[in-house]
Amino acid sequence: MNQDVLIKVCGLQIVEETGDNVEVLAQGKHYVKKDKHYILYDEIEDESDLKTSNIIKFNEDVVEIFRKGSMGGKLVFQENTRNQSLYSTPMGDMFIEILTENITVNESEDDVNLKVKYQIYIDGNKISDNEITINARNR
Repeated sequence: MNQDVLIKVCGLQIVEETGDNVEVLAQGKHYVKKDKHYILYDEIEDESDLKTSNIIKFNEDVVEIFRKGSMGGKLVFQENTRNQSLYSTPMGDMFIEILTENITVNESEDDVNLKVKYQIYIDGNKISDNEITINARNR
């Protein structure tokens, strides 16, 4: 059963000790199927009005993020595992590797919280330390 939720996505990227924060607020859907959470929402870019549809599928073992639109690709996060992905941006495609340090899932009656700590590598070189926090709260 789909629940209407308010979604808050906070991302932190640290490159050479300099941090950059990104925050997205959206309305979307949340449901649980076969012991996995699904969060679905659309993201609209401010300047261009281009839409990116997002599906986040997760449990405590694995997180998959599917993006389709102006930004595209599939990212897979598994603790202590390096996963490769092709990630499309308006600037072009990038082949990246993701090394996941930690996945944390906390649930309550009114919301679900997901936190992932990971590193991004390009051509075998570490580019950044990252953290993404996703909260889906019942409306």
